[in-house]
Parts: sequence; structure tokens; C-alpha cells
Amino acid sequence: FDDIKIQDEKEKISFEDFDFSDKLSTNYWLENFYKINWKGKHIYLFDNHNHAYYFWYLARNEWIIWDNNTLIHVDEHADTRDNNKHLLKPYTNDLEKVFNFTNNVLNVGDYIIPAQEEGIIWDIIQIRNTSNLEDYIKIKDNLSWDIILNLDLDFFQPDLDFIDYDLKKKVVLDSANKASIITVSTSPFFINQELALKVFKDIFN
Repeated sequence: FDDIKIQDEKEKISFEDFDFSDKLSTNYWLENFYKINWKGKHIYLFDNHNHAYYFWYLARNEWIIWDNNTLIHVDEHADTRDNNKHLLKPYTNDLEKVFNFTNNVLNVGDYIIPAQEEGIIWDIIQIRNTSNLEDYIKIKDNLSWDIILNLDLDFFQPDLDFIDYDLKKKVVLDSANKASIITVSTSPFFINQELALKVFKDIFN
């Protein structure tokens, strides 16, 4: 965990955009992507959330998961815009094609629907507010074990501090324990990266 770093070469800007106050927001990548062993399973930690798509197929290629998984999506955003593009089923077995599709076609808002259309995702449980968290607590003991936890750390950004932190952490840890793999995004545009990593380490370390 101590090796997780934000890259500090200031010329290597990941992207810039104007925020909701029309202020230019400059964002930087993580130094690397990270595969972390946690309780006998893998956490894949990366910055922009569309990369989760690639790691789901990597996990399937390694026989960690197969098709028809339940995606527990813990995020400030739904990430379910439909770009009307997806890979044909045979191509999803080619990780180079999956990699290119992830990086050149998908973005942080539209990577879930292609995975659902291709069959690796069957059901989606959206957790974006207090009501969703409480609903999860009610159904958690009835969930199957074909689960992917897909966490965006922007769910812990300060504007959402009205949602109880301990309840968020409880749900994330419960679903992480049930999941076969865990994909985690630090979302540079939506949460300060130092805060994102602080939360990540608090939950999983």
C-alpha cells in the first residue's frame, strides 16, 4: 500500500477540463495501475473508471470470473450511458482488442452497458445514496457469489459527506468480501487524489 503514488511529473497531465464553477481543473494520473492481493482476491486500482472494463475481461481470461456476474457499482455516478458500441463476443477473448476498446472507444461514463450487452455483466446494483446503501444491507445475505465490486472513490468526495462514512465503508467491505474481484477507480476529475487514496487505504488496509 505504501507504494501507491500519484505521478508528480507536472507536464504529464492526464486531462484538463472546466469544473462546474468554470474553473480549470488540472488532473494527474496515478503513477501506475496496481494489482493488490487482499484476502485471497485481487483489487485492481486505477484512475479513470473505464479501465474497469479491461480488468473484468482480464479476470475472465484468468478464470477468476466467467459471464453473468452481478456488478455492485458504488459510485457518485451511474456510468451507464449507452454509446451504442460494444465488442462482438469472440473479440472479448482477445485482450489486445479489449485493451484498445477500453482506451480508444470507452470513457468514464459509458463502459458498463457494453459489458452488459456482451454478457460478462448480468445484473447491476447501483449504490449512489443513503437509500441504496440501506437497501443493500437488507438484501446482502441473499446475493449470489458471482459478484464484481466496482468502486469509484468519488463516492467519498466532500460534497457527499452527508452520507454516513461508516455506512459507506460497511457496504463496501461487505460487498468486497462477497466479490470475486474488485475494481477501484480514483477518479481524478471528481475527487482530490490524496483524499481518494486515504479513503482507499482506510477501507482496505
